Amino acid sequence: MSRLPSSSSRYATCKAIGRFVHCQLRRPTAGIWALFATLVFAITTLSLTVSMTHSVRDALRQSAEQTIGGDISLRLFHRPPTDAELGFLETFGIVAVSAEQRVMIHPKPDQPGILSELKAVDRTYPLFGDVKLSRPGPVSAILANDDDDDAGGNKNLPGAIVDQDFLDQSGLSIGDVIHLGDQQYRIRAGLLAEPERQFRLFSLGPRIIVSLDDYRKNALLSSDKQVYWYSRLKRSQADPRPNSQVIADIEARFPESGWRIVNAADGIPGIERIGEFATAFVSLIGIAIFAISMSAIANAIRTDLNGRQDQFALMRAVGVRPGQLGITIAGLVWGIAVVALIVSAFITQLLAGMIAPIFASNLGITLNPSVHQWTDITGFVACFVALLSIGPIQTACAVKPALLFRHQTDKTPHGSGTQHSGAWLTRAAILTSAIAVIWFAMRLIGSGWFSGILIAVLVLCLSGFIGVGFLMRKVSALAAHRCAGSPSLKLALRNIARPTSPTVTVAASFGLAVTCLFAVIVFGALAGHHLRSVLPTETPDLVFFDLPPDQQTTFRTAALAVPSVEAIEQMPFVHGRVTRLNGKPVVLDQVPRRYHWFIRGDRGLSWARHPNTTLQKAELVAGDWWPDDSINANLVSLDADIAHALGLGLDDSISVNILGQRHDLKIANLRKIDWSRLGLDFPMVLSPMQPPFAHGVITTIDLVPSSASRNTAAAISRLGDQFPAVPMIRVSDVMDRLGTLFDQVHGVLLLLTVMATVGALLVIVTGLIAQRQDGAANLAMLRALGIRPGQIIRTGALETGIVVAASGVLGTVAGTSVAVLAASRLGSFDVAETVVMMAPLAAGAVALIGIIGFGGGWILQQASLRAQSGWRRG
Repeated sequence: MSRLPSSSSRYATCKAIGRFVHCQLRRPTAGIWALFATLVFAITTLSLTVSMTHSVRDALRQSAEQTIGGDISLRLFHRPPTDAELGFLETFGIVAVSAEQRVMIHPKPDQPGILSELKAVDRTYPLFGDVKLSRPGPVSAILANDDDDDAGGNKNLPGAIVDQDFLDQSGLSIGDVIHLGDQQYRIRAGLLAEPERQFRLFSLGPRIIVSLDDYRKNALLSSDKQVYWYSRLKRSQADPRPNSQVIADIEARFPESGWRIVNAADGIPGIERIGEFATAFVSLIGIAIFAISMSAIANAIRTDLNGRQDQFALMRAVGVRPGQLGITIAGLVWGIAVVALIVSAFITQLLAGMIAPIFASNLGITLNPSVHQWTDITGFVACFVALLSIGPIQTACAVKPALLFRHQTDKTPHGSGTQHSGAWLTRAAILTSAIAVIWFAMRLIGSGWFSGILIAVLVLCLSGFIGVGFLMRKVSALAAHRCAGSPSLKLALRNIARPTSPTVTVAASFGLAVTCLFAVIVFGALAGHHLRSVLPTETPDLVFFDLPPDQQTTFRTAALAVPSVEAIEQMPFVHGRVTRLNGKPVVLDQVPRRYHWFIRGDRGLSWARHPNTTLQKAELVAGDWWPDDSINANLVSLDADIAHALGLGLDDSISVNILGQRHDLKIANLRKIDWSRLGLDFPMVLSPMQPPFAHGVITTIDLVPSSASRNTAAAISRLGDQFPAVPMIRVSDVMDRLGTLFDQVHGVLLLLTVMATVGALLVIVTGLIAQRQDGAANLAMLRALGIRPGQIIRTGALETGIVVAASGVLGTVAGTSVAVLAASRLGSFDVAETVVMMAPLAAGAVALIGIIGFGGGWILQQASLRAQSGWRRG
């Protein structure tokens, strides 16, 4: 390409640029390969994370009706809906009523009970979605009575649908009989999938489904049992009103019903918020990986353009104007980016096809990257490439033909009059590209203002490590003048301080990646240790709930008679829903989102004459406990954090609907509750009630620490035989399930952060390539000065090792600090124990960082030296 045509011939110009780009891509340099590889890695990672998060988010929104069970779900605790309430709901569409209760099921009289989650459904179930069973047929027909005799002469038994886990634990099979309360049920089918449990991550026991008509006749149903009653509404399509208007009409008709109302249009409560935050965080990791990897673009572009300065000077000498040269260089960069986008799209589709069955089988989610996502990804990549290439392209355009006649070591062009005159235009282009990058990043995350906060945090962290890189330059420049060490060390320090060195990009990329990696690793170690070692020592071993009040004393006596029982606590238990604060209706939008759980649902509460052992552990931050004679004084002890979030203080009032009746309570004291202990505590504890509400009694038992498994089995056997109908939770089993769930989530985050570290290593490699590719003249000068190849290799190892080690150690400290700060929210830590646990990890990390830095620098410098003709190791 000897001369570009004039601007009037656009077609010829584009054709010439195309030939130039095609010619360069046919014989790619190391810089082009580095740029292409980094782009492919970054774009593929970003597209996969965005596809996964958007697929999960869309599935959550689209399946809200199935998960909630209707367009609108109304939940009551302890009592079923009245005929008047059901009649009013039926004016809006089809109403399905169901009840849920945790019960103990004894497969055989001589077998221990299995804690199960019982669900009683009517004939309309399910309103949305499909129940997948081991045998075909409608749910209502399978649950109906049969007329067949079994081996025991049982006939006319209602049917039951059971989870496969229940069959595995009990040893029963389809056709066997189980006992629920005072009724017998025949197992008719196995439950394979339930619409309401599609996104449920945790349960205390296997599901059992029975008919609501039969359940209403069961002794399990009583006013003191913990029974959730659901009224799910499937609205008529002919009704144009939104769900919110229907909910307003229901609340106006029954203002004191105590319903917990869920609108499917608002998503799945709890899951929607968790899913929104989780998907936003995963998308942010994808963008962070891209940002870390994309730091290599500047190095790769600078490498390639510096190596082409003679070529650009020749083009200028034959009449190519700076603007035409800039368009040509931009065409080359864009050609590489377009090819990388095409290759990344192919790889993404291939990988998505491989992992799509896993998403479909485990979550019921279809993973399919959409055109809309690729449009945003393309825009993000385009703006990011433009942001990082504007400066190097402008510098390359400023090259002068006179460079061909100068024999100088540093051929990096300096500014020119054209460059200064167009400085404002360059700044405007950079600013516009930066704004566009942030805008596309927020679209990819897709969580509104929360995405802006995440991007701001990412930019702040990246800016901090960029500052560390500039500080390294200055410190290295000072140290090079005052250092009395070897020539290799002095030369390495001078190289680190050079403005054209990749010190800043390497420090920023590697430091940020190590920060993310160590934050996840250390938090996983601390939280996992807390979950498996610390928390079990601070929680009860057994929890019995739904104990009838008239059996409370008998149960306590029986429990204390068991030799392995060390301590026992009992408290009454009932649910209530907060409806008013200081006499005014609660407005959910005025409550901080992290405390919506306290307002949206019916909360567990209790009452006590004086604080028990667990309540005494909660520090009183305001007020005092009520005297023993405060019967029916309507006082309440409230969690201090919740009170602060709601703007409440001493002597303020909070109204709670309990069993359909409003109770105005006066705040007597505020407690600082440590929820990490999982003891017998409640966010609201009332003063003594006489007569008490219809309630159940919850009991926690601490066992003698020695031989915990044997003691647990003995206590379960003794108490289970005497109180077979009382549901019981073995806390160790719950902790094991939580640990498994935590390991899965931590594994995903660890995988993503490892990918971020791989991206940072790509930055280091491309940075070193950028530093050494055009160093033939420098190497020749060093050789002429008598420096041996071995010293040059040591210089490269020291240069890379110092930058990587400094940024890596700072990243380790920063990531560990973030992890410790986050993990401290789970509970207190033993400093000495934490240090002992983290010391091997820290030592291994420092050693690995040293190997990566010094070893990698040694290998790359040696490879660069061998690439120079006429050089031998000496």
